[in-house]
Amino acid sequence: MTASISLQQWLVERGLTYQEADLWSEFIADALLLLEDGHSLLRTPQEWLSFLGGCKTTRPTEPEITSGLGDRMRRLRNDAEIDSNRDRIHLSYESPTPGDERHGNRKSKADFRFERKFEAGRAVAFVMEAKPLRTPGDIAGRYLAADGLGCFIERQPPYSKELAAGMVGYAFANSSTWLTALMAALSSGIAASRMAPVELGLQRTSLASDHGRPGLGLDALTVLHAVLDFADESVAG
Repeated sequence: MTASISLQQWLVERGLTYQEADLWSEFIADALLLLEDGHSLLRTPQEWLSFLGGCKTTRPTEPEITSGLGDRMRRLRNDAEIDSNRDRIHLSYESPTPGDERHGNRKSKADFRFERKFEAGRAVAFVMEAKPLRTPGDIAGRYLAADGLGCFIERQPPYSKELAAGMVGYAFANSSTWLTALMAALSSGIAASRMAPVELGLQRTSLASDHGRPGLGLDALTVLHAVLDFADESVAG
């Protein structure tokens, strides 16, 4: 694994102009910060108790956590200053996949979809899929499987046709170990053409990996990886 570089430079090295890379890197960093802030808010004692009160049991499921995160991210976005970067983000969760002609419960849905219009007027999306992480086997069996990362690089239609997307793990145990395990998996069994930590600004970093999509007839995908800590006895996958 190489030393960390900025996300902007990572995108330039895969062929974007500096202007395109600057727009995309700022958007992705803002989306990931909203996710992180939503998680921090959800895990405060008062918010967590309120959230648990709306769950079926005191051991919330992955979809319930996605809903709880989505609600709090929307609140943070709605409270943002007008015309700030956060205000310009449109957020949805359990978002239907564009181009999927299945309907009702059969229609595929991504966990989170962040959208923004760039100055040129083009609307872009940064889509994220979440998977629970409880045992070491969940890296290959869930996070990197067909219903995880495969939703972007194998599924037809993919959850996103954009140049970048995100994966987020809900860590129900050993939250500090998952990124190391993920890096090992990406270095071995998964076809990542490159992988490295990238700098997002404000002393924040993320893990990035590039993946080909020849079977979909699309350019390579840059994936940003995040792990959120839900390691608590009242939380289950």
